[in-house]
Amino acid sequence: MHTLRIPLTKVPKSRRFGLALAAASLMLAACSDSVASESTEASESTEAMADVDTLGAFGPACDSVPEDGEGSFAGMADDTAATAASNNPLLSTLVTAVTEADLVDTLNSDGPFTVFAPTNDAFDALPPEQLEAVLADKDLLTSILTYHVVGEDLNAEALGEAGEAASVESSELTFGSDGTTVNDVDVICSDVPVANGTVHIIDQVLLPQVALDAIGAMGDGEVVPTGSACSSVPEDGEGSFAGMADDTAATAASNNPLLSTLVTAVTEADLVDTLNSDGPFTVFAPTNDAFAAVPEADLEALLADKEQLTEVLTFHVLPEQLGSAELIEAGSATTVNGADLTFEADGEGVTVNGAASSLCVDIPTANATVHIIDSVLLPG
Repeated sequence: MHTLRIPLTKVPKSRRFGLALAAASLMLAACSDSVASESTEASESTEAMADVDTLGAFGPACDSVPEDGEGSFAGMADDTAATAASNNPLLSTLVTAVTEADLVDTLNSDGPFTVFAPTNDAFDALPPEQLEAVLADKDLLTSILTYHVVGEDLNAEALGEAGEAASVESSELTFGSDGTTVNDVDVICSDVPVANGTVHIIDQVLLPQVALDAIGAMGDGEVVPTGSACSSVPEDGEGSFAGMADDTAATAASNNPLLSTLVTAVTEADLVDTLNSDGPFTVFAPTNDAFAAVPEADLEALLADKEQLTEVLTFHVLPEQLGSAELIEAGSATTVNGADLTFEADGEGVTVNGAASSLCVDIPTANATVHIIDSVLLPG
């Protein structure tokens, strides 16, 4: 291609000025377009950065996720589940567990997966000797970790709509209506995107029944109290698990802030000495909220009728000591009241009479095993 060159010396001065002015106008227009384009690109970039800030993740622990780098939401969105977790400072113990179980390649495969990821604090809440034992038992560790995984990609909304789903371990997981709880354990950062699924960060380790049974057989056979309300038990003092283990059932209950209404009822029925006797017993202990759910007039009438109150309270007691796994295996048992209770597995705990769900199971006392439940059981 040839370029036509016109010597300016042959162009009249007036024409030269016009050509220069036109050229300047074109340059200004080009600069303006360039600036506008850069401004638009910068604006779009800012909007994109805002979009990838959380990428739809929500919950109180989301603020703890780094703002940038591989451990940020944008960084994790580019990586598959195990790699993404390894870049998140909240999940280092989980990563150690996944590595010990040789599940890294599995969680980095195509998926899709939904992963419920316990934080370091969740693992720290387990007794150290039991955590060490679990990490050393590859089969048991694999069962626990695969209980935290569903073989499809489900965000919080989808979890809420589903209500339940089978884990890779094969046991069922249940979800709250808004998808922010799993087996009554809180999701503290929902909908974290990864390249092969969705991660939900949780504040407790989920334990399938096989793990509860195995942990119960460890060491001296002590079973770990498990369930959403266990975190409400004081860490030390007479109301702690260690403190209650030293006391008989009625005294232990009197030191637990969740059970003050139950203690009032036991006192009104003159059953303190009975529940503090040698036993052994299994006690289903309704929380204060469970009693509060009974209409006020009915509760007042119950507390005022010693005979009826005794009948109700003894319907919550078995004349033998049974842990949650033993209750589920038995299926039913006869209470001190003389009537039967039925038991079914429910996530990490047990459902009693098809109505009351356990909130914290396998609490040891000196003469009983206590299971805290969310409803008052009524005979007949």
